[in-house]
Amino acid sequence: MFVLLVTVVVLAVLWLLTRRRSGLPPGPPLLPFVGNALSMGSDPRVTFKNLRQKYGDIFSFYVFNRPVIVLNGYSALRDAFVKNGDIFSDRPHSFINDFVSKGKGIVGTSGDVWREQRKFTLNTLREFGVGRPVMENKIHQEVSHLLAAFESEKGLGFDCRRLLHNSVSNVICSTVFGKRFEYTDPLFITFLDILDDIMAVSAATNVVNFLPFLRFLPGDLFKAKRALHNDDLMESLLLKPMLEEHLKQRDDGNVDDVMSAYIKEMQQRQQQKEFTTMDLGNLKRVIANLFVAGTETTATTIRWALVYFLNYPDVQEKCFQEILENIGQSRRPSMKDKTNLPYVEATIMEVLRHADIAPLSVPHTVPHDVQFRGYTFPKDVFIIPNLDSVLKDEDVWGDPENFRPGRFLDYEGKLQKKEEFIAFSLGRRVCLGESMARMELFLFLTSMIQRFQFVPVNGRKPPTDGIMGLVHSPNNFQVKAIPRN
Repeated sequence: MFVLLVTVVVLAVLWLLTRRRSGLPPGPPLLPFVGNALSMGSDPRVTFKNLRQKYGDIFSFYVFNRPVIVLNGYSALRDAFVKNGDIFSDRPHSFINDFVSKGKGIVGTSGDVWREQRKFTLNTLREFGVGRPVMENKIHQEVSHLLAAFESEKGLGFDCRRLLHNSVSNVICSTVFGKRFEYTDPLFITFLDILDDIMAVSAATNVVNFLPFLRFLPGDLFKAKRALHNDDLMESLLLKPMLEEHLKQRDDGNVDDVMSAYIKEMQQRQQQKEFTTMDLGNLKRVIANLFVAGTETTATTIRWALVYFLNYPDVQEKCFQEILENIGQSRRPSMKDKTNLPYVEATIMEVLRHADIAPLSVPHTVPHDVQFRGYTFPKDVFIIPNLDSVLKDEDVWGDPENFRPGRFLDYEGKLQKKEEFIAFSLGRRVCLGESMARMELFLFLTSMIQRFQFVPVNGRKPPTDGIMGLVHSPNNFQVKAIPRN
């Protein structure tokens, strides 16, 4: 009798531990305690593609005891994040994000906080020249330093990763702080090392987001302590000193960077006793987000462009010929040239589509239980927008695995845009730095192609499959930059 009772209890517990929450989208069977955490694989794009084929455009799985819902296909993503953007635009709570946000809500939560911060940041970036000559000049300044560095390599093989990070980071520095750094500046080098490490440990810290108690274990198996240390270093070495300098030298009549504009607006609202979420804590988080997101993604996209140029030299040559015919080599490219370079623009779009550097975007959530397409999305559930399912959709692109810039050109050679091109995500949480990123990509790449031919080292072409982490990045590779006559 006792054995029978124990057996019944054990079976009941196992049933509860492997039971899906009522109303959730379908998904794979659960294991006790771990859910589906052991069967996700190293590349979630592959796992999600298989699960979509079996369970449909909306499926769910469990990471330990926490459900995650994945949305696939343009129709489902548009319905959620565009048509129902007021509901699906929140960010879920997680240990790392909540710690980094210091309770301010800029990284992970809902309501007035992210809306006010986002609105201010977008307006300020536009005010300081995104899409205008003043920003173009800032980017060209860094392009000039990059091209000089290429020239100094004298056609020898080298890894351009750090050079690109230097240049792109300095664009953000000049926009946010009103100053740029020399590439040899020890503070700048340390800061970029911190950014690199943040990206390197990001995947490991995800486990702590689902099981926060793991941070108390001896050692640092899941890199949570390292991630938090990086955040503290970023603040103490750069953000806090820059903030103190801006507060000390404040001049409301001469506001020419994001930090100065934020301080001015924040103090005006506080003096007028308006309700505002603008404070020094959120200012530091806004700037940190601009660096972490803006530096890595843009520099990585340029590296991917080089990977494709080395594998598809005909694409690189066609870009060069279009630049030669419309700009020549005696002046630097301008944003005004963009409409005359449809093949170059199509190539950039194809790099963004094929490289797919943020295939799963950033998780969303809902502020309360929501009924969507026949399923229940519980409050605070992790929702993953699978952008890869759109950017690599055979029904949309025909041959999505092929790198083919011509897919973005019509029969007359004019640029054609598809609504399914969602490399920067979609809806209210579309990438904050999209306009700046597009501007940087165009000016950096046209200038690079205009001045140099990029060729493999010893004929070794880099692989076109990359490494999945917080972003999808290419494997390390070397390239020769041959000056064009």
